Amino acid sequence: MDYKALVLDTMRGKSGEYLVTDMDGEILFRNNVERFTDRQWKAWAEFHIGSPAAVKKEIVWEISDRRNQAYFRVLSVPAEAEGKRLLVHHIYNTSDYANLLREVSGYSKEWQELSKMQTNVLERLSGDYMDCMTVIIESLDVDSAVLFIEREKCIEQYTIEKGNEEATLARIEKDKWPSGKKGSRRFLPGFGTKGFICYVSAKTVDGARYSLFINDDDTESEEPFQMQYNVIRLFIENCIMREQIIYESEHDQLTGLYNKGKYLAMMDDFFPNCRQLAVYNMDVNYLKRTNDTYGHEAGDALIVKAAKSLLMVEREKVRGFRMGGDEFMLLAWDLTEEEAEQIRIDWREALAELNTAQGEIECVIACGLAYGEGEIDIKELLRVADERMYENKVEIKKARGDDPNAR
Repeated sequence: MDYKALVLDTMRGKSGEYLVTDMDGEILFRNNVERFTDRQWKAWAEFHIGSPAAVKKEIVWEISDRRNQAYFRVLSVPAEAEGKRLLVHHIYNTSDYANLLREVSGYSKEWQELSKMQTNVLERLSGDYMDCMTVIIESLDVDSAVLFIEREKCIEQYTIEKGNEEATLARIEKDKWPSGKKGSRRFLPGFGTKGFICYVSAKTVDGARYSLFINDDDTESEEPFQMQYNVIRLFIENCIMREQIIYESEHDQLTGLYNKGKYLAMMDDFFPNCRQLAVYNMDVNYLKRTNDTYGHEAGDALIVKAAKSLLMVEREKVRGFRMGGDEFMLLAWDLTEEEAEQIRIDWREALAELNTAQGEIECVIACGLAYGEGEIDIKELLRVADERMYENKVEIKKARGDDPNAR
C-alpha cells in the first residue's frame, strides 16, 4: 500500500510528521516520527481516543510526555485504502511553544506577586521599620531577615522570623557592622551556623547606612528575589527618610535635644499618664555676657555645651529639651525621688567634666528639681521647678560674687 500517497491525500499537503494505524491501533507507517516508541504511541492513543473504530470524524488531541519535556498536537483523520479502514495522524511537535508558555506563565505569576507586593508596600509606606520587616518576610517568603541601620552611637538590628507577626529590635556596638558584598553568604553574630545572603549591601540614604540579610534553607543566592529588590529598597529608604523628617521636626537643630514642640506634644499625651515624674528646669547663666564679650558663636558654643551635659544623662526614660534661647528642661519618669536626685548629681558631674576642657568658656547652669508621684499636678510641678531654678540661679551668682541680676 502506498501510505505516502494516502497521507498526502488525507492531509491535503500538510507538512510534518505522520503515522498511519489500523483499527487495532498498530502502526503501519511512520514518517520522521522518532520521538516515541510504538508502545508509547499505543498507550497514548488508547488513553485519548479509545477504540480507533469509534473515530468517525477528525479529532484533535495532545500528547504530554513530561518525563522527556516533549509535547505534541495530534490531528487524527479516518481514511480508507484498499478496502481497509485506517487512521491517519498528523503530529506536530509543540514542545518549544509549550515550554515558552510555561515560562511566560511563570513570569506572569512573578509579575502578579510583584504587583501584589507593591500594593502591600504602598499601603504600609507610612509605617516604621517593624512594618517594613513584615513586608520583607511576607514578600520574599524566606525563613528570616535581618536589617542593620547605623546610628550615631550604635547599630540598630531588626530581626524577623517566618511565622512571627513582629520584628525584634536590638542595639549592637558600631564596630560590629556586618560587611558583605551583595549576593555573598556569611554568618551573622548571634545566629549560630545559620548562613545569610547579603541582599542589600551597605547602602546610604540621608547619611544613614543600612544593610539587609536574608536566610532561606532552599536558596543559595539572591537571584530568585531580584524582582523585589528595588521595591524593598524603596520601603527601607522611605522609612529612613521619614524618620529623618520626624527627627528634624522634633529636635533642636543646634543641640540635638528635643525641641519645645515635642515637649508640648508629650505634655498633652504622655506625661499626664505618668505616675512618677521629675522635672528639672534649667537656665544657662551669663549667656548675654558671653554674646556681648566673645560674640554669638561663643554663645552658641555655650548652648551646645549645656545641651551635651543633658545628653550625657539621657537614657530610656530620661529626656532633655531645649525650650528656646538659654532655657532647657530635663524630664524623667517612672523613677523614685532618690533616683531623681541621683540624676541631678550625675548631670552636675557631667557638666563639670565638660568644663574641664582648656580654652573653653565655662558653662554655668542653674537647675530647679521638682518631683511628683501618684496623682500629679503637672502645672504645679512645673511652677515649683521654675521657682527653685531661679533660687539656684541667685545662689550661684552670690557664691561667685556676682550681681544676682547679672545676665
